[in-house]
Amino acid sequence: MKRVLKRTIQGLLFLIVLIGIVVLTGTIKSTNDNYYGQYFFDALLLIIMAVALYEMISATKAGGYNPQVIPLCIILVISYPIVKLFHFLPFSFFAGGYHGILIFVVISILLLFLFYVFDTRVTFNNFLVSLFLLFYPILPLVVAFQLINQFGMIPLLLAVGSAMMADAFAYYFGSLIKGPKIFPKISPNKTYSGFFMGLLGGAVGAIIVYAMFELAPIPLNRVAIFSDLYEPWLFFPLIGVALGLIGEIGDLIASRIKRCMNIKDFGKVLGSHGGIIDRLDSLMVAVVFMACFMSFTSFG
Repeated sequence: MKRVLKRTIQGLLFLIVLIGIVVLTGTIKSTNDNYYGQYFFDALLLIIMAVALYEMISATKAGGYNPQVIPLCIILVISYPIVKLFHFLPFSFFAGGYHGILIFVVISILLLFLFYVFDTRVTFNNFLVSLFLLFYPILPLVVAFQLINQFGMIPLLLAVGSAMMADAFAYYFGSLIKGPKIFPKISPNKTYSGFFMGLLGGAVGAIIVYAMFELAPIPLNRVAIFSDLYEPWLFFPLIGVALGLIGEIGDLIASRIKRCMNIKDFGKVLGSHGGIIDRLDSLMVAVVFMACFMSFTSFG
């Protein structure tokens, strides 16, 4: 009980800080409709990306691998400028406007190949692990930048809010109700009750995002507003359930990685919450799903 209370208090503190930085994205507006406050959130996302990469490098080393640290760090540094640069160019040659993502992936893979070819100390397995780290955790967080650039904050907040609430509902109600385990060999604490309550949590999270950032006049970098296209009391619960489901799959992916690397948590930076990736595991997959969804809407 003490551990649950401590985790709850820490989670609420993190949430308050996050909401404060999110509100900054709709403030400090320039004369040409650019929000300078957005750079505070972008900086936070870059810091999170750097810590997440460090945690994954440490995790893979614990599993006996030796990823290519130098090219991965270069990829981290160039990610934000590439997405920003190609967002402002007056052309698009990739569906949905995600041309910056495509160019980033091509450059990153080429860079990893070059280091692999010219550094004979790099084994093929370590090269493959480095490729994996490009796609987990770097690419989902780069996709988050693209979502913000193209659609504003609401789609990203929808993915984050639904995944976070799904995770919270699954944890608290699963611990309370208990019952049969759903995937004991991958994640021994997850139950069917937690899984289904997580789906409900995803819907609740989506409705909260709608209430706070579409209904309420909270300052925000808004571009895409879903209630302009869809019936909100139908759309938000449905997309919330979908994001909750995707988020729970993301949580299982992280659990599988930790079991392969024989570690309990990816880090300790968040205290009892573990590492950054322990909190981002469901969010990263939800963000990628949201980016795919947006490419099929009239916003894209």
